[in-house]
This record gives sequence, C-alpha cells and structure tokens, in this order.
Amino acid sequence: MAKYIIKDGVERIPKGKTRIEDDAFCDCKELTSVVIPDSVTEIGKCAFYGCTGLTSIVIPDSVTKIGSFAFNGCTGLKSIVIPDSVTEIGNWAFEGCTGLTGIVIPDSVTMIGWSAFRGCTGLTSITIPDSVTMIGWNAFDGCTSLTSITIPDSVTAIGDNAFRDCTGLTSIVIGNSVTEIGYEAFRGCTGLTSIVIPDSVTKIRRYTFYGCKSLTDVTIPDSVTKIRQSAFRGCTGLTSIVISDSVEMIGWSAFRGCTGLTSIVIPDSVKSIGWGAFKGCTGLTNIVIGNSVKKMGTCIFDGCTHLESIYCHVEDPKQIEIFGAELGGHQATLYVPAGKGVVAAYKEKAVWKKFAAIKPMEEQCC
Repeated sequence: MAKYIIKDGVERIPKGKTRIEDDAFCDCKELTSVVIPDSVTEIGKCAFYGCTGLTSIVIPDSVTKIGSFAFNGCTGLKSIVIPDSVTEIGNWAFEGCTGLTGIVIPDSVTMIGWSAFRGCTGLTSITIPDSVTMIGWNAFDGCTSLTSITIPDSVTAIGDNAFRDCTGLTSIVIGNSVTEIGYEAFRGCTGLTSIVIPDSVTKIRRYTFYGCKSLTDVTIPDSVTKIRQSAFRGCTGLTSIVISDSVEMIGWSAFRGCTGLTSIVIPDSVKSIGWGAFKGCTGLTNIVIGNSVKKMGTCIFDGCTHLESIYCHVEDPKQIEIFGAELGGHQATLYVPAGKGVVAAYKEKAVWKKFAAIKPMEEQCC
C-alpha cells in the first residue's frame, strides 16, 4: 500500500498517480481535505472509509469509477461533485455520510449501487439523470430528509428497500420504463402522500408500501397482475384504491390494517385472495368480490368490525377453495347471485353460513 503524508489535515495526492488504493486513508480521522490530481482514474474500495473529519473533496474529470465503501461513514462531508467522467458509483460508496445535503449524479452513470447513499440523513435533494437504468438495493434507505424524487424514464428497476424509511419523502414520480419495484422499496415512507404507478409495472412486490400511512389513494394500473403480500399493509390513510381488471392475485395481508378504507371492489380477473388480505380494515363497510375467485385464505375479513355487506358474484360456492375455518366479518350480510338454489348452496357451507344473513342480490346491484 502506498504511504501518504497528511499535513495540517490536507493530503495532496502526487501527480501521475492513476489509482487511489483500497483502504488508502481508511479511518484517517485527522484528514479534512484531499486534492486528487487529474491523473487518477479510480478511487479504490474503502479508500476514504471512516474519514469522519473529511469536509470537502474535489473529484477530477479523469475519475471513471468510485469503488465500494469509498467514502462510507464520512460524516463530516457536506458536499461532493461527481464529474461527468464517472460511470460507476460502487456499493455502499457514500453510506452513512450524514452531513451530505445534496448531490448531483452525472449523466454518465448507469447504475446507482447497493446502499450507495444509505443512511445519508442530511440529504435533502438528489438528481437522478436519464442515463441511470437501475437503482440498487437500499440505495437511499433511511435518507430521512429527502422530500421528493423523480425517477427518470431510463430506469427499468428499483431495487429492494431502495427508499425504505425515507420518512420525509412526500411525493415520487416513477418513470414509464420501470417494470419492477423491489421488495419493501418504499416501506416506512410515512410522509408519502401520493404515488403514480406507471403502466409498465407488472408486479407490486412484498411490503412495497408497508406502513406508508399518509398515502390516501392508489390506482393499480392495467399492467399489474399480482399484488404481493403486505404490499399496502398499514397504510392507515388510504381511503380509496382502484384495482384494475388485470390483477389476478391479491397476496396475504395485502391491505391489512388499512383502517381508512371504506369500500373495495375486487374485479372479475382476481382468482386468489390471500390470508388476512383485509384483516383489521376497521373502516370497511362493503366489499365486492368478482366472479372468478377460486382460492381464499382464512381471516380475510377478521377485525373488519364495521363491515356491513359482502357482494360475492361467484354462483357456485364449490368453485371457491377456502383455506381455514372462517373468513371473519360475520356481522355482515352476504349477498350472492339470485339464481336458483344459490342462496341455499351458500347456507350449506360451514364457512359461509356464519355470516349474519345470506341474501340474493338485486339485478342492478354491484
């Protein structure tokens, strides 16, 4: 490893050097400033890891790669300019840089690495250029001061936990090329009030919006076929949700604890409703179940204390395989198709006959 001489907190890296070695200044607490010559093309792994006294650094246009953990834990770093020459920001590169308030990512960068800015609690703004195609796992996890972000149309995938616990985030625009939003991508974004899910997205994965208690309404686009487990669990401010006719599966606990929901329509496209999908939705008064449902988990309406009406459009209850002894919400009236023998068929099934009453629907109903 090369030896460097730090004078009065400043390090001037010799001209002609092309790479700052791995661990070069690891845990150099006395380092406050670095001058990097334009001969350097790469900043190695953990090069400035834990340099808590580092307040400023200028990266020259010659640098193309910022290695993993390069500035990890540099809590005193307040600003940094990433030049247009950089194509790769390594995993965990700026994780824990709590003093960093703003950063502009140049349009030469195609991927933001795993946990690249994780825990940058002072970061209030960030610009993601049109060149980026992938936002890595945990990229902005815990950036509590971020208030808004725009994901450009170039991005095709948002990694798991990418914006988890960004509690200050109130709005986000997702580009029209995103096909995959990772697990827990926006989990715990308690300040998020609105989000537009583009038509390019095909799956809403597990825990994606779990605990986003300020979300008030969501429209599921026609491209989505699956709403995975706990996707909107604990979104207590959610008063309206539109589920498109393309959705075939609602996962377990998908809307559990969404206490602000008052009604919901499950379209005819849905074939499976998971365990506890609407458990604890205390504000829910009526629900419509489409005619294609073939599987239902137990306790779907458990704790739905104000549920009054369930409109189930399945004519033959034998069509539905129920996993468990009860669905919950037994104080509600179950309305079923008015065909001959349909009410009697439901009354014969132990799970269904627990409801307060079973009645035929009016022709114009639901």
